[in-house]
Amino acid sequence: MKLRKRYLPVAAVLGAAVAIVPALALAGTPEVKQLEINENCVEADWPCWAAPGSSSPALKVTIAVGGEVMFTDHASTAATVVWTGSAPTMCSGIPASATIGWEGKCEFKNPGTYKFESSTLFDNENTPYGDANYTKYEVVVAGAPTDATTSASGETQTEAMLNGSIDPEGNTVEYHFEYEGPGVTGKQSTPTATLSAADFTSHSVSAQVTSLQPGMTYHFLLVASYGAAKTVAGATTQTFTTHAVTAPTATTLAAEGLKETEATLKGMVNPGGEAAEYFFEYGTDTHYGQKTEKATLSASGGNQGVSATLKDLIPGTEYHFRLVAKNTQGPAEGLDHSFKTTSPPTKEPSPTPTPTTPTVTTTSTQPSSGGASTAATPGSMQTPPPPGGGSPLATLALANAQHGDAVHGTVQIPAADGGARLEVQLLTQGASLAKVKRSSSSRVGRLVRSSTPAGTVSFTVALDAQAKRALRRHHKLALAVKIVLTPKHGAAMTLTRSVVVR
Repeated sequence: MKLRKRYLPVAAVLGAAVAIVPALALAGTPEVKQLEINENCVEADWPCWAAPGSSSPALKVTIAVGGEVMFTDHASTAATVVWTGSAPTMCSGIPASATIGWEGKCEFKNPGTYKFESSTLFDNENTPYGDANYTKYEVVVAGAPTDATTSASGETQTEAMLNGSIDPEGNTVEYHFEYEGPGVTGKQSTPTATLSAADFTSHSVSAQVTSLQPGMTYHFLLVASYGAAKTVAGATTQTFTTHAVTAPTATTLAAEGLKETEATLKGMVNPGGEAAEYFFEYGTDTHYGQKTEKATLSASGGNQGVSATLKDLIPGTEYHFRLVAKNTQGPAEGLDHSFKTTSPPTKEPSPTPTPTTPTVTTTSTQPSSGGASTAATPGSMQTPPPPGGGSPLATLALANAQHGDAVHGTVQIPAADGGARLEVQLLTQGASLAKVKRSSSSRVGRLVRSSTPAGTVSFTVALDAQAKRALRRHHKLALAVKIVLTPKHGAAMTLTRSVVVR
């Protein structure tokens, strides 16, 4: 039957063109793929060089070493196959110049990429592709991949990076590393990974292993496979040794989450290859005096982030802190860092007369003898007014029972005394600190503000380390809270109040 040239719609061409598929072959025979190179899909069982569902032809076909590609051109337009690089080892039936109606084949004995052109393939303005020149194509001949195990890198006390290389020889290759040594039960394998670059170039591959033992030697091997579970040959076993245990390292980082009474301390610890404990030291100077609860990091040879949140801090106060870590090889101390808690918001004072008030000391919730009786809110204490009248009274509001390791309260500063110096002292009473061997008048906490705005001012005064220990021992601690307010002009005012901290 005489074949005549047909031009089909794009959908028809691509819909009829199945992806290049291997021809049916008996077991043991070379892999065969067939291809119609003319611009029409004339032969129903010979796929055109096109991808199903695509708007453009496919660019390459892959076969194994020793395979064949069969070509046909049964259209009425002359065509041929011209190799632009390395040519196959054996070809037959392919005309040397463009010819009408022929069949041929090429056998590929060596792996590599073979490129060819066809002068008429999809190169006609009347075809569905118009003037498009889809004439350059490739046949990839896949060989047997090779691999090599290279030296490990990045060793720590508990980790290492295993390295190797793979030449895929045109195949998609899967690989993993096998390793064994002290603390490893039998042979362990890293997760399987895929090298998808099906080319003819060597590629570096690697995988991280963890949970190793310090100062030990391990063996490892790169294992690669492709196709129907074919294992790549050529890799040899290599060894590496983890680092010995060392003292930890501690790095203090900047504090975060600063508030009036809170802050989060940050740092990095390298445990040095074995379990290590750590904590933060902190205080209002570089003597610190307080520390966070100890915590433990598991054995590791890398840096790990650590943190601790402080509460019941004093607003508007600068604190110093540092990170401390320790294992059996010794301690490590990070550098000193500092932060400042935020200050309470300033309240606008209301206009009032500005006479000064005399110094008055009060030790109960009642006005002192001889002063005018003035109503006070529950749990508060006021200074009596100066003789003959004057500015409103300073008021101390303080709960009789406090909880935690700090005392909280407020002071109402008269408008006339805005900018006054405020000092709050926590003093021991009776024998509360007998086991600390201090007198009953010892100071166990202090807060000083050089300038305090008028209005209601909140304060928090933390107990010192010895008072905290006494509180933990006795479960309660009797204190006297002494407040001294010194205006810029005029005499100081003193308020004293008893509280129990639990």
